[in-house]
Amino acid sequence: MKLIDRFRQGGLLFDGAIGTQLYERGIYFTQCFEYISLTEPHLLERIHQDYREAGAEVLTTNTWGANRVKLEKHHLADKLRDINLAGVQLARKKAQGAYVVGSIGPTGIDWASASEAEREQAVEALSEQIGILAQTDVDAILLETYTHIEEQTRAIRAARALLGERPVLATFTFTQANDQLDPLYIGKQLIEAGAAVIGANCGGGPELIFNKVEPMVALGVPVLAQANAGRPTAIDGRTLYPANPENFGVYAKRFFKAGVKAVGGCCGTGPEHIRRMAAAARMYGGHLSVEERASQKPKIPLQDRSALGRKLALGQWITSVELTPPAGFDLSKQIRSAQELKAFGVTTVNVTDGPRATMRLGNVLMAQAIAEQTGFEPLVHVCTRDRSLLGLLSHLLDLHKLSLHNLVVITGDPPKMGPYGHSTGVYDVDSIGLLEIISGMNAGVDPTGKALPEPTSFVCATGVEPGAIDYDREIRRLEQKKEAGANLVLTQPVYDPRRFETFLKDVAHIGLPVLVGICPLASLRNARFLNENVPGMQIPDAILSRLEAAEQRGEMEEGIQIAREALSAVRDRVQGVYVMPPFGRHKAAMAVLKDVISPGEAQSFSVEGQPQ
Repeated sequence: MKLIDRFRQGGLLFDGAIGTQLYERGIYFTQCFEYISLTEPHLLERIHQDYREAGAEVLTTNTWGANRVKLEKHHLADKLRDINLAGVQLARKKAQGAYVVGSIGPTGIDWASASEAEREQAVEALSEQIGILAQTDVDAILLETYTHIEEQTRAIRAARALLGERPVLATFTFTQANDQLDPLYIGKQLIEAGAAVIGANCGGGPELIFNKVEPMVALGVPVLAQANAGRPTAIDGRTLYPANPENFGVYAKRFFKAGVKAVGGCCGTGPEHIRRMAAAARMYGGHLSVEERASQKPKIPLQDRSALGRKLALGQWITSVELTPPAGFDLSKQIRSAQELKAFGVTTVNVTDGPRATMRLGNVLMAQAIAEQTGFEPLVHVCTRDRSLLGLLSHLLDLHKLSLHNLVVITGDPPKMGPYGHSTGVYDVDSIGLLEIISGMNAGVDPTGKALPEPTSFVCATGVEPGAIDYDREIRRLEQKKEAGANLVLTQPVYDPRRFETFLKDVAHIGLPVLVGICPLASLRNARFLNENVPGMQIPDAILSRLEAAEQRGEMEEGIQIAREALSAVRDRVQGVYVMPPFGRHKAAMAVLKDVISPGEAQSFSVEGQPQ
């Protein structure tokens, strides 16, 4: 596949900095980094190999400053051709199927104050270097780190005259001196000069680059973003960059979701930064574009995927109660709870997956046991925290083979929330990414577009927080989850019906059925703990005051009453209810649900669980 076609697919990952890596491996900055391709080629080979192993699909050559103007400063102008050819050969040697692009930076002259004769000399030097690289097997030329648009556009025109069908990639650098330049203006100038790919590199960290390239996406050509690891800071004689690899992984997803087609790293980045971005690249790359993946249609209608899918398709009322796997091996309590809930008339149960990052028995084992011994079709939580992309794919196949077709797709609480803070959260994809994967599998293809032996038939629920601090972002993410394939929404616990009414109005356009989350509070202490320690839990002061007053009166069922009131207030606005009983007390859930279970199916239960 030609590089420009691969760009159009999206999810393309470039390598990171070469100069930074040479410096970290012992080459002092006063040396000519490009000359190292001749004097210590093994260093360049190792750097290219490290980037390739980290997941880079495009390697750039060590030729950024290998033009005559810059080489003359090191008395190396006579090595111009050899340095450029060696740079290509070393990258190609370690490419292993990756693309190789020839890197060409500016000449280094002060373009703003240079005479026209000096500018012509600079363009001639760039043309000379482009001509040498054009004679090699590079897949494209990358004109990067230009801070004066005229120098870059003249270099683009020179490259277009020499490269034939191979594309010119052009990334501009926004600095403190030129930051007032409009990214749209820069992008248009690059396109008019002949660039097939535009973007920004260097100048700052991921946030700065994101703000510069996001507007360029509207111009209709592929966009490339290569950020520094933040702005360089001198500490104890060393130049350090504050943006860590995790930050790059997060921003890679933001870049791709915004429509940027390719990402990579610039100054201060290394293989670990690229490795962190590779997860997002795998999600958004492959043989199908994001748009093509979004247009995939499931092979099996919703009503034929499971009993839950049938109820959703028919608009029937749904009740679900959350059950948590034990910390040990004994499932008897959970099985008894599920049996009683089934007899009570509850539609299904949710089986959680390591909530609050604690060690629990695997929820697939528990869900399978519940299905076999009760006849329930459980909702199984699938968390992206603990499994790589490949592990998630195998996990999904296992679930489908076990006829566990109802999923709650979540990103998962970070490990630092639990007692195993040293554990590593994987997060190759988030909940939206996993929903997209499942949608593809329901359409009969894996994330690369390869056909599956048969399509899956998953029903996918997703979560939302009606009281989120960043409310607008929460609504946008819910819209994205719908586009990614979610069939059902489970909300975080609701305690303020008025806020929930506002939420329902704000999401009406999304068109997903909603199960309102209800968490009956066991005590004032329990409420305060949830409020302070569990993300998504926001319990109003008025509720805390009610619990405090009830406890002073010796009344212990106030939490149940509050939950009933919250459910009653929104009962006719939702398609069902999702109860999260405290401490696994399923009888508390039954007490909350007694007024919404079909007549004749429910008994009346106290908080302690004894029939009244």
